[in-house]
Amino acid sequence: MSKITKSYTLRLLLMCLCCGAFLSITVGQEQAKPYRNQLNEVENKLKVGDFGGAIQDLDQITSQYPDAAEVYYAKALLFGQTQNFDLAIDNAKLAYEKEPTLVYANFLLELYKTNDDIPAAIELLRGLRTENPDDSTISRELIMTLHNAGQSQDALIVYDELTANAPSSDTLDVIKAEILVDLKRNEEAKQLLNPWKGKSKIRQVYSTLGFIYLQEKNPKQAITIIQKGIEESNDPILYLDLADAQKASKKDKLAFDALMLAFKSDRVEFLDKHRVLLTLISPKNPEFSLDQIQLLANELVLRHPRIADSHVLKGEILWRRGNTQEARSLFLTAVGINPKHLDAWRMLINTDLGLNEADVAVQHGMEALNVNPGNAMLMYFTGLSYMVKEDFDSSRKMLELALDNSLNDNTYLQSIIYASLGDLYHQLKMEAESDVAYEEAIRLDSTNVSAMNNFAYYLSLRKKDLDKAAKYSALSNEIEPNSSTFQDTYAWVLFQQENYSDALRWIEKAIKSQNPSAVLYEHYGDILSKVGNIKEAVKQWEKALELAGDTGLNSDKVKIKIREKRYVE
Repeated sequence: MSKITKSYTLRLLLMCLCCGAFLSITVGQEQAKPYRNQLNEVENKLKVGDFGGAIQDLDQITSQYPDAAEVYYAKALLFGQTQNFDLAIDNAKLAYEKEPTLVYANFLLELYKTNDDIPAAIELLRGLRTENPDDSTISRELIMTLHNAGQSQDALIVYDELTANAPSSDTLDVIKAEILVDLKRNEEAKQLLNPWKGKSKIRQVYSTLGFIYLQEKNPKQAITIIQKGIEESNDPILYLDLADAQKASKKDKLAFDALMLAFKSDRVEFLDKHRVLLTLISPKNPEFSLDQIQLLANELVLRHPRIADSHVLKGEILWRRGNTQEARSLFLTAVGINPKHLDAWRMLINTDLGLNEADVAVQHGMEALNVNPGNAMLMYFTGLSYMVKEDFDSSRKMLELALDNSLNDNTYLQSIIYASLGDLYHQLKMEAESDVAYEEAIRLDSTNVSAMNNFAYYLSLRKKDLDKAAKYSALSNEIEPNSSTFQDTYAWVLFQQENYSDALRWIEKAIKSQNPSAVLYEHYGDILSKVGNIKEAVKQWEKALELAGDTGLNSDKVKIKIREKRYVE
């Protein structure tokens, strides 16, 4: 089907959320239907959120009127909305069997795709094509579905059949060209599309050609063709393609200018802008400065102020720039727009903690759980907030509850919950439980470097299982080689193993960080004292005292070390 009919289906699905508004679709103007009053009762139940009762009533209608296609369709919509796709498909198939319209067929097709049943989608499309030989949109949908399923040669056969006795079409040629590009047959794709330059008004002709030229390391030609496309199609989304081409030509300012033109346009969809910004803020894509990315985010919020993700993304950029207070205001706006936005709540709580306002973080955590009950991630961050404010009993209850509710979540979330329980149990002097929690965190996620580091450090403090501590600490440094905290831990484990020469090498790596901590200076002094450099050791202990503050440093012990010029346990 065409993109237009796909959008129509999505609208139908959304209508299902509107307390029964879908009934106007199913009944239409056929007010004489014998089950009209029963459908009105279904609508009343939906208005009060009684989905179960609505489904029971619809079942009753279909038992009385087994050929009522629109009622099966209504049931399919409701099951689709609750993500029970098996029952949604069963009812959509019945609706289509009873009344084989394109509306019902299209909805069934979208359900097949959503449920990843591509063979069934292809079979349905082939049948529709046979029954509707003059509807080219069905053939186009079949071509793309076959190609996306890895059946590209079959897709090209359908294209040849469709175009055999039809006039040339830029839309069809673009579809074939995109398949050819995916098959690494760029020359054929160019031969197909080049005749459309300056003739076609659709942007895909120019964006596909531009993409090919960029693949061929010919950004100059890509820029020329995309600029021609902007002139011919007047489609501002091409500015995104132009930005890629300008960037490939190392014309960073022109690339940014092109992006800004796209972001300023109300005709470029929010999702396209959002996708671009997500790519730009990725650590693997340092294409523009944070100042430039901030300007784009500002424009995103200006153009799309009622979309929560606009504020979340701008807030994340402000957070990275250290503007924590301003970032928090953006996250507050986001949860105001959409209280179900879990990432917005997560980032809001993070900013609270970043501002050292643990009480506010707990308050926001409880607000988030009030509208998102049972969410393990929110329980985790709330438990973390309790831990920061040193309410360890509440923290334990919340983190253990988070663990109980995370059984259906990914192992990454379970791992960080276990790691935080390891930290908490250590604070509560529950050493055996702490060790088990850390082991489980690492078992669930072999890259959880925080769990490895903390486990290793606490083992070293207890002088227990030092070989295990060394293994985990070495691994954390291997995974994240530039962390002064991890380097310090490894140095301290080696110190406890009396391997003072290697400990000195690792502590000197750590001390090169921009802001060494008081504890780090103390450890440096301890290790220096063990290799016989007492004079330098005293200097480092004195630096530790200067930075002591509220860092948890045992200042009295450090003073003894300085006075007696020796290491003190």
